[in-house]
Amino acid sequence: MSFPSTVIGRLRRSARRCEKTVRQLRVFTLAGLREIAFTRTRLRLPRNEQFPIASSHADGVSVRLIDPDTPFERTLPKMPGETSCHPVFVQHQRGIYPASFVAEITRGRVWGRYTGAILTEDGRIIPELSKDIWGPALHNLYTRFSVPKSRHLPGRTLSLITPEAANNYHHWMIDLLPRAGLAERAGWDLRSFDHVLIKDRGHPYQVETLRRLGFDESRLIRVGDNDHFQADTLVVPSLHHDSIRIHPAEFHYIRSLFLPPQPTSPPRRRLYLGRRDAAHRRILNQDALLALLHAHGFEEVSMSGMTVAQQARLLSEASVVVAPNGSALANIVFAPPTCRVIEFFAPHWVVVFDWMISAGLGHDHTALIGRGPRPSPDKPPRGLRDDIDLDLDVLARVLDALPKL
Repeated sequence: MSFPSTVIGRLRRSARRCEKTVRQLRVFTLAGLREIAFTRTRLRLPRNEQFPIASSHADGVSVRLIDPDTPFERTLPKMPGETSCHPVFVQHQRGIYPASFVAEITRGRVWGRYTGAILTEDGRIIPELSKDIWGPALHNLYTRFSVPKSRHLPGRTLSLITPEAANNYHHWMIDLLPRAGLAERAGWDLRSFDHVLIKDRGHPYQVETLRRLGFDESRLIRVGDNDHFQADTLVVPSLHHDSIRIHPAEFHYIRSLFLPPQPTSPPRRRLYLGRRDAAHRRILNQDALLALLHAHGFEEVSMSGMTVAQQARLLSEASVVVAPNGSALANIVFAPPTCRVIEFFAPHWVVVFDWMISAGLGHDHTALIGRGPRPSPDKPPRGLRDDIDLDLDVLARVLDALPKL
């Protein structure tokens, strides 16, 4: 028996509301324990009061501003075959890049569970550095009856614990790596840190990029969910609370890690980044698609098994990149500004992450939505695993308009 998507959607929303209510009750119930100094100290709980970085640089916390709040306006993607631009792109066309900074905290504390929490010596959560799906007031740390005893870290420690990056290529590359860049721009030598806190799965791209940053394996501390640390000096770059508003300077830092300042050759290659080895978001009419692409001079490539350096070099040579939405498209961060990007979506999964990169670097971006009923524009994307049935007539018109080889 299968349920209509509308019913499943309502069930999910109800479950989320219940989850939030349970979180609120738990946080409220345990607030009393945290209010009593003896109990709070004995159980190593956080204080109920928070420490907003913007409000003070006292109490052992200092901040170095890197980029101030910066307004932006992005070029909307082309959307052939659609009556208008998808509202998710229009929604994020204008806004403000949040200020970036690096905080230095004397005897700062780190709690490692999932997204992590950064605290002052006396146990106040720093909300700007402690991300939670329900916001800092309902942070997961406030739901704990106790916290494990902290491990002392002598010297200077850099925390790069980054939400969602531990097992996701896009978030590792686009959200985590730029944080190391912020520390460098603030004046620190990455090789000078005594310890570096990280959450990863040991994927080859993670090992490669950590080495590229200059981190010796002996200084890396792979943080578990129950780990609790207190550092003599804790350095924490700002993180992305909104992974859709990322300053282009951070993309340029990622490029600088793997690409020379000037291209070695003019970009001429037309690349199709396929998903043959993926379990979802595949192209249903793949054979016909490949025939069409080959007729227009495209080569199919797979990022699986390639190092990040190899992927960066490949994309730096691209004049056109075509791909279904997926983590491999994060590599357009290495494509030249003249590159054209054509991204495929299923109707119920239209997201802006790759267009955000294109807009920040000046790529010409086209979004093609596959065949199928269009959801209501006010509904959030729900089709993460949906495969894509492309309208190849629409794609053919896009390809015919490309410059001749």
